[in-house]
Amino acid sequence: MDFTELKRQLWAENEIEREQRIEGYNVNDQHLPYDEEAVPKMPSESFFKEGNIFINKHHRYSEMPAHTHEFVEFNYMLSGSCVQYVNDKRIELKEGEILLMDKEIVQRIDALEEKDILINILLKDDSITTEIVVNMVKSNGLVNEFLMNASNDYSSHDAFIHFHCGDNKEVQSIVHRMMLEYFSKKNYFMRAMNLLLSLVMIELTRVIEEDSLEQSNERDEEILDILRYIEAHYTHLTLTQLSKHFGYNSNYISNKLKKETGRSFQELINSLRYQTALELMEETDKSLEEIAYDLGFETVPSLYKLFAKYTDKTPKELKKSILERYQQEK
Repeated sequence: MDFTELKRQLWAENEIEREQRIEGYNVNDQHLPYDEEAVPKMPSESFFKEGNIFINKHHRYSEMPAHTHEFVEFNYMLSGSCVQYVNDKRIELKEGEILLMDKEIVQRIDALEEKDILINILLKDDSITTEIVVNMVKSNGLVNEFLMNASNDYSSHDAFIHFHCGDNKEVQSIVHRMMLEYFSKKNYFMRAMNLLLSLVMIELTRVIEEDSLEQSNERDEEILDILRYIEAHYTHLTLTQLSKHFGYNSNYISNKLKKETGRSFQELINSLRYQTALELMEETDKSLEEIAYDLGFETVPSLYKLFAKYTDKTPKELKKSILERYQQEK
C-alpha cells in the first residue's frame, strides 16, 4: 500500500461517520460516561494493544464533546481544517498543522466536514510532552531560549503546542511515513514508528525555532547578536571582551543581559558549559579531562564546581549512569 491508497481509505466514509452524518448526533464509540461526568476521561486501555503508539482517523460530521485523556496526543490535519477547543482556547488547525496535547487536558472538537481529515496519533507514555519539547528547543542555546521566552505562542503553552507547520514538507513527509507504517503493519512497524516519531520531534523543534525567530522584533536584534556572540565564544570569553566587541562598557552589557534574559553574564556562560558537557557525555567517549578542556577549564575540579551548580551528581557519576543506560539500550 502506498500513501495514495491510504488516503483513499481514509477519505472513505466508515459506519460511525455514516450514522453521524445521517442522524446528526455524536456516536459515543468509546462509551464515555457523559451521563455521570461533564468531562469524562478517555482511558488508554483500548488503544495500545500493539505498542506505545496508536493512530486513527477522527470521525467526521459530529462534534466531539469535552473530554480528557490518559495519554499524550498529536492531532495532525491531513486535509481541510477544523476547530478545536483546548482548555477552552479556540484553535483552528489548518492542513498540514499539528496540535500536541499533554495528558489531562480538556479538549472538544467541532464537527468536521467531508473534506476535513483529522488524524489522531496517541502516545501511551509521557516521554514526549509539551514541556519536554519546549525544553528541547531551549537547550539548543541562549538564542533559542531567549526567543522561546519572548514568544507569546510558546512561553506559556498551557500544556499544548500548536505547530504552524502547514508549509513544512519534511514534517508532513515523516508523519505520512508513520501513518503508512501503522496501517500497513509490516514487520517491525512499531519500532519504525518510534524512530520516525523521534525525527518528527526534531523537525517540530525546528518549527518552534523558526516561529519564534519570525516573532522577534527590532528591539530583540541587539540582544540576539550579543547572545549569538556569547554562544560562539563562551569557552574563553570574558565580560570585558564582550563589552569591547560591542562598543559598550561592562556595566551596560551586564545590566542589559540581566534585564533581557534574567541571568548574569557568568550564569549564561555556566549554562552553556553545562549543556555542552552533558552533550559531550551523551554523544562522545571523551574523558572528563578532555571535556573540561573543551569547555575552557584548565582543571577537572572546575568541571565539578560547575556541575554542583545544577545537580547533586558529580560529572563522574553522570558519566557512569549514561554508560549504564547505553549498555541497557544495546
